[in-house]
Amino acid sequence: MGAVALPRAARAPARAVARPWRARLAAFAVLGMFAGLHWGALIDPGRGGAMLLALLCALTGAGVLVAVPAGAADWQRRAAVGVVTFVLLVLALLCAGVPLWTLAPRGWDDLVNGMVQGISTTPGITVPYRGVDEWVRTAILSGGTALLGLGAVLAFRPRRGGGLVSPLPAAMALGTLYAVPIIERGPETPYFDGAIFCILLAGLLWLERLPSDQVAVAMACVLVSAIVGAVVAPRLDGTRPWFDYESFAEKLEPTKAEAFSWNHSYGPLHWPRDGREMLLVKAKHSAYWKATNLPEFDGVRWREGRPSRAALSDARLNGAWLQTISVIDRGLRSQQFVGAGVTQEILPRSSRVALPQPDGTFVTARAALRPGDSYQALVYTPRPTERQLRRAGTDYPAYTQEFRELRIPLRGAVSARTDPITGRPLGPSALVRFPAYGQAGVPLVVWPSRFGVQEIGVEALVSSPYARLYELTQILLHGARSPYDFAQKVRERVQTGTTYDESPPPSRYPLASFLFDTRAGYCQQFSGVMALMLRMGGVPARVASGFSPGSYNSRRKQYVVRDTDAHSWVEAYFPHLGWITFDPTPAASPASAQFDDANTGAGGGASPSALATGLGQAGDRPFASGDPGAAVAPRTSNASWRLPVAAALLALGLGSLGLVLWRRRRPFVALAPELAELQTALRRSGRNPSPEVTLSRLEALLGGSEAAAAYVRAVRDRRFGRRVEGPTPTQR
Repeated sequence: MGAVALPRAARAPARAVARPWRARLAAFAVLGMFAGLHWGALIDPGRGGAMLLALLCALTGAGVLVAVPAGAADWQRRAAVGVVTFVLLVLALLCAGVPLWTLAPRGWDDLVNGMVQGISTTPGITVPYRGVDEWVRTAILSGGTALLGLGAVLAFRPRRGGGLVSPLPAAMALGTLYAVPIIERGPETPYFDGAIFCILLAGLLWLERLPSDQVAVAMACVLVSAIVGAVVAPRLDGTRPWFDYESFAEKLEPTKAEAFSWNHSYGPLHWPRDGREMLLVKAKHSAYWKATNLPEFDGVRWREGRPSRAALSDARLNGAWLQTISVIDRGLRSQQFVGAGVTQEILPRSSRVALPQPDGTFVTARAALRPGDSYQALVYTPRPTERQLRRAGTDYPAYTQEFRELRIPLRGAVSARTDPITGRPLGPSALVRFPAYGQAGVPLVVWPSRFGVQEIGVEALVSSPYARLYELTQILLHGARSPYDFAQKVRERVQTGTTYDESPPPSRYPLASFLFDTRAGYCQQFSGVMALMLRMGGVPARVASGFSPGSYNSRRKQYVVRDTDAHSWVEAYFPHLGWITFDPTPAASPASAQFDDANTGAGGGASPSALATGLGQAGDRPFASGDPGAAVAPRTSNASWRLPVAAALLALGLGSLGLVLWRRRRPFVALAPELAELQTALRRSGRNPSPEVTLSRLEALLGGSEAAAAYVRAVRDRRFGRRVEGPTPTQR
């Protein structure tokens, strides 16, 4: 047993790291920076600076935890951990971009709603995220900044009696910080990045435990292992993954929503409207959020048709009426980009490729918009004053002619009239073109070949189901002094004697009988019949479908648009002003109004709500009517339970693994120099006692050699404070 003591002439034994927390802090900083930069790249443009700032905060918190005295009471240690954790959480949110005011009690509701919005949207986005939803960006970044703070608390929380806790929990946190970006978007050099991560992770796990004479050997072993792994991994990475996580994630996604349709049907409203958020819109001015135009009337209903030849009035755009809006899709699936007025451009930050349509709308090039998508759009939304509208005149461009045409069903002898070009009869319907407002003339029937017209429009109208509507239009037209005055009279007449009803009586020609027979309907009936009468009076008009403005959140500066805000309205063309919105749906409906009376038009004029659109009832409609053609992403689905269950099982598995490793661990307390020396001596002499052997027991085991027993006794006395000096050189 005397062989236990090292010969006096031998070199001094290796000493353990004097201050192991410094080694761990350095390893944590390097690994945190490496993983944090990967996490910051989940957003485009990257936010590596925010992640580095969060790492600096985490290291500061680690320093505070290390400074807790070894002899501190349990409550003091727990209090220190609690305070540091709370402060790091707040700093993590701030580094991620959370507005400072939301951390005050009055802003907690907005903070929770915003974070829920961002987190719930992230499963449907693509990374790197290029969208405009700031809460999605904040949610993504806050996950990384929070992991850095959590890792610092797990790595440096004080333990009873001093020393460092196991680095395993912190390694799991930083491993997640690195693994999530790798899974989501993949590195440019996967095997090189993996080798670097392997080396840095090994440093965090074992650096402070290595004796000084073994650091170089350990580094060489880890480096060789990483290189070998980088060489072997490509051979094992076959065409088929061992676990296809992408397919697994797709199975956890909710079922896809149906396509969005806005064509009029005039049937009862049946689709569910439960107040779900559809869109979040950030705009300088309120507007109706348009999905599509319905320029064609087929004799029964308004519908989407061939793209119109004109998007705007003319080249003289009022710059004050141009605005850039940011749209965040929260629950809508549609091929149409939702804009406002006439959309000029979908800006490059869009998450989908946009194709322009001639009528001032945009559609997606391939896949439909879905929850999580976002984009910015430059839109033209005129806000003229009453004076501007009355003085707009009747200088209509030639391309607005098609917005003065209606296809009407024919009855009687008129349907037998033949096209002089083709020789074919008109058939069951005819396209009637009405003279522009203020111009002399009669309605014309456009031949099917479109190469000629005939002045039999009045005869065709009289023989159609729309005879009474045309007669009423002529009465209103004769009493009007301008196109705007006529539009106002039409709007008032449409609302007079009619009621809002989401289950109107059925009719073969719903709009022909709306004002005179059924007298009940919802936004489709009101907007549809007003557009008919405007065209019959020579004012270019069309129906638009989309959403009413929704409710404005003043703190978040966003319009919250819900499924109950789906709506249909009328747009009338005014020379040099553009397409102006009119909403004839009465105040008794559940549709929310566009403006309030405090809003003003361009130049400080009167409110468009009371003038251009006739919405004097602003504020009387807290909810919005829906369009029966709408289809929205479901709130729940049969697969909705799978994602939380899978996440819970994964967390349970990782927790169980960590618990097993924790229970089987060797103490991660750094050895005092005298203990490290004794351990080295025992190991080199081939005597490696089990962890259960205490110093007293070891002294007894070495009792056959008084020198060895004296050496262990000196170590024990130094260890437990019975003497200041450790073993003497002679004892060594």
